[in-house]
Amino acid sequence: MDNKTKLLHRLIALFVVLALFCGVSAAGLYSLQIINGEAYRLQAERHLTSTNVVSAARGEILDRYGRPLVTNESVYSIRFDYAYWDQKNQNDILLQLVQLVISAGVDVPTILPITQQAPYTFTCSADDKVYTALVDFIDTHNGTEDGKDTLGLQSKYGVSQAKDLDAASVLEVLKAYYKISDNYTESNARWILEQRYRMTTSNFSRTNPFLFAENVPMDLIAEIKERHELFQGVNVEASTVRKYDTDCAAQILGRTGIIYAEEWDTYKEKGYSMNDIVGKSGLEMSMEQYLRGKSGSLMVDTDVTGEVTGTMESAAPQPGDNVITTLDIELQKVAEDSLARVISGISGARGGAAVVVKVDTGEVLAAANYPTYSQATFLEDSAAINDNPLEPTRNRAFQMAYPPGSTFKPMIALAGLEEGVITPNTIMVCNHYYTRFKSRTFTCLGWHGTEDLTKAIQKSCNIYFYETGYRLGGATIEKWSNLFGFGQKTGIEVGEIAGSAAGPTYREKMLENNPLLNQWQPGDVIQAAIGQSDNTITPLQLAVYAATLANGGTRYQPTLIKSVKSYDYSRTVMENEPKVAQEINADPANLKVVTDAMQSVADEGGTAARTFANYPIPIAVKTGTAEHTGGKDFDGNTNDHAVFIGFAPADDPEIAVAIVGECAGHGSEVAPIARDIFDAYFQGEEEMESVPAEYTMQK
Repeated sequence: MDNKTKLLHRLIALFVVLALFCGVSAAGLYSLQIINGEAYRLQAERHLTSTNVVSAARGEILDRYGRPLVTNESVYSIRFDYAYWDQKNQNDILLQLVQLVISAGVDVPTILPITQQAPYTFTCSADDKVYTALVDFIDTHNGTEDGKDTLGLQSKYGVSQAKDLDAASVLEVLKAYYKISDNYTESNARWILEQRYRMTTSNFSRTNPFLFAENVPMDLIAEIKERHELFQGVNVEASTVRKYDTDCAAQILGRTGIIYAEEWDTYKEKGYSMNDIVGKSGLEMSMEQYLRGKSGSLMVDTDVTGEVTGTMESAAPQPGDNVITTLDIELQKVAEDSLARVISGISGARGGAAVVVKVDTGEVLAAANYPTYSQATFLEDSAAINDNPLEPTRNRAFQMAYPPGSTFKPMIALAGLEEGVITPNTIMVCNHYYTRFKSRTFTCLGWHGTEDLTKAIQKSCNIYFYETGYRLGGATIEKWSNLFGFGQKTGIEVGEIAGSAAGPTYREKMLENNPLLNQWQPGDVIQAAIGQSDNTITPLQLAVYAATLANGGTRYQPTLIKSVKSYDYSRTVMENEPKVAQEINADPANLKVVTDAMQSVADEGGTAARTFANYPIPIAVKTGTAEHTGGKDFDGNTNDHAVFIGFAPADDPEIAVAIVGECAGHGSEVAPIARDIFDAYFQGEEEMESVPAEYTMQK
């Protein structure tokens, strides 16, 4: 057989094979599209795949030595899965679940801003986000903007918008919307309504399960499992909740909570699920990007009836990163305990704050507030906390500003030396009265006689600083205030206010909002020089100011964050380096004159000698007595504020302290708080419990 014949046979064989394959494929297609096409089409239509989010644990918060401040606790939660959920009977199911959970001693969240008992009233103002979200929800579903009246606002209640409804009518409208029968008692209907509204506003859907209750006990879990036929779509899952390992630093650590409907647009853009827990205040909020874990996902296959045909975890959740703070929680506890003891023992005193910073880095070691509260028992104590007119949740250390009083004088002294209007040997005479202005006489608390700068600081003489301030002028005082960071936010990681720095520029800004104020006058200059006039400074700013004097003129940006570690502590995600906010570039000799004079305040004859005379460590301090006008923050109480700043050791500074006692009188009254802080820092603390050495921070 020649080659042509062999080639022909091979081509014929290949053609036969190809024809056979084509025939098989055609038969398969005929079977798929013609014989079984309708069946496969229905099956495809009935097959649904959805992705459920699996939440991740938040990262932990620790102090500078690795001692836990906020960690996670494993708990069981009740979750509704949309694919299984019995929507037809959901009102009955919700009521039975609420009754079971309440009888087990577990709190069932409620979010409607309406009192629980009749006569019903709103529990918030009309501009509150919770209220505006509620009325927007009703208006949207009523079709108000489209001219519809689906929920009967116009026909039943005679109003065109939900904001015109009273609280009782809002409840009636929602009951109708959710088809809650009148056969339920008023109390039971309200419970159902609360949960239906929660489900709606949390976007309960195939892709978003609903978290009904957290931290449920095992006996309740067993009962729900036993009644699984009734509670279809009700699942019990292991999750984590925040555990507070300290009662201290509540305002700094902050809280977490659910995403509110009015916040959803912001969080949605960042890839959050509506059931995610987010930071609401403090470090929990400011460090959210690190603390937040990476959610996992679970693929769920269902048919058209909702029957689940299969599940598969497509991505495991990853816990968030761990935040190492600059706080020394033992020093924080000393500061809080001492602040509470001293302030509560002063007649007329209302509250206060104490801040401790490291002189050479700006790290905040402690930021104490009084009154305060415990995050661990916040829910149980919430009624008492909310009813307390002194607002325990308020972070006085960062978010309240006070006149600094005489603690302002070291800065005026330095400004006077630097600007050449005084020298260390400039002599003035204090005979109690300052008579430069014929229209008004200003006074000093004492009759100090002939004095130089050191004695003026030691005795806190107003006359000396009236004259120094007059020679400087308002604009120069304002310049130096800006150098020390007054009237500016410090850049701390949690919420703060800027306060104000007195001077002609700031007064002009005030006049824009209140034209009835007086123009800046020479009398304002001398008042500003002793820490009065328009000066208001936060305790944090005062601590940074003291640290700047102590370290030779470098103002650091204060920080609460030392580093961020990965969830397993295997790597450093972020390391915080000291940030210089301002170099003052003052003559070291002038700074030494001022800080040496501050040392004399603690010596015999100084205003803080009662607390610090013969203290074993050299310290530099300044007391202040700040007048104020009362007002809403102080219920009209015009008792002087007690103010104190200091640093130690004076010859080689490590820490700076600032303390304010609201309506507590003279600065010497709060000096014992500073002594307790210095004692705790320098005389040693109890042995520390720390995390492994590879990520333990050093003092």
